[in-house]
Amino acid sequence: MTVRTVDLDAEADLARCGALKDFWYVACLSTELPANRPLARTVFGTGLVLFRGPDGAPTALRDRCLHRNARLSKGDVFDGRLGCPYHGWVYDASGTVVEIPALGPPQRGEKLDAQACAHEGLKPAPCDVGRLARFPTREQDGLVYVYLGADVTQARAEPFRVPYWGERGWTVYFMVTRFANGVTNLVENFMDVPHTSFVHRGWFRNPTRKRVPSTVKRHAGRVRMTYHQEEDALTGLGRLFNPRGLPLVHTDEFIVPNVTRVDYQWGDSGFAINSQCTPIGPTDTLVYTAISYRLPVDMPGAWVGRALTPLVRWYTRQVIQQDVVIMETQRQGLTDGPGGGVYSGTEADLHHADIEAYRRWLREGAHGPGPEDAERDVVFWV
Repeated sequence: MTVRTVDLDAEADLARCGALKDFWYVACLSTELPANRPLARTVFGTGLVLFRGPDGAPTALRDRCLHRNARLSKGDVFDGRLGCPYHGWVYDASGTVVEIPALGPPQRGEKLDAQACAHEGLKPAPCDVGRLARFPTREQDGLVYVYLGADVTQARAEPFRVPYWGERGWTVYFMVTRFANGVTNLVENFMDVPHTSFVHRGWFRNPTRKRVPSTVKRHAGRVRMTYHQEEDALTGLGRLFNPRGLPLVHTDEFIVPNVTRVDYQWGDSGFAINSQCTPIGPTDTLVYTAISYRLPVDMPGAWVGRALTPLVRWYTRQVIQQDVVIMETQRQGLTDGPGGGVYSGTEADLHHADIEAYRRWLREGAHGPGPEDAERDVVFWV
């Protein structure tokens, strides 16, 4: 008998997370990183400072000055360089110290030679003090990604592409949400239909006592749930996308190690909810959600869709906030003494077991071929 367990502490620890770190993670939205201000982020418990170099490209360094360990994210950005708020040490985009104000115009010690400095554990010039750890970055689809693995050339996948980004007729916007829970629990929540009748009652779906035949496919690092239910009684703004009563194509998909994609499609219209989870700590996660939607009737340039964005954004924020609350409720239970992280389940949780199998395999170092491919039919009720 397999006992399902989730080790949130190890999953979020850079030293113990195994191959989970060998992927790109979202550090911020492109709009959150202006040219003249640094940004602090924590990923896998590691403090990072992000800023834009002289060419506008994002840079990610360890958020700790080499001098007195002050947070560089509290400093200033000028001419594509980063200045420490404590003593003004200046770093370039490679993490190299290029200026130390206390050394004045000569930019090296005037009285102590190299031997005397070495005797006292000091350095004679900025070029001698070392370099901050620098982490590879990638900017695409309105997001800035960072890689914390040992060798970026060995990354297990490219950064995830935002669904329908830049495609004609589609409107895309982002929401950033901080959850008091771990990545495994969050991706399972985002791919969980039964909870919507309870957590999102009246907002997204009401209990109907309907039987939902589904197929769960585990293949090549993905878990795909296909729902064989052409008529799904969505409430709220869900009705906006299907005024003609077309058959529904509904799929949920998990992509290792931290991405979910939920698609509701009626003909050429519908919406996709793509969430990418970035671990801060064991029960602390930033989730970057891209909402992509296409109306059944619109004007050139998706004018109507874009005009409705404030309303759709408000609605989706209410729904996500309900998930924030239930994830906090789950966190309180799983951290309340021994036994937390040991889960029971039924046929309705088969896709959750698949997600946990992939993430456990990665956390343990991804040795061997990983969970075998499988395709199974299940039934649950909502």
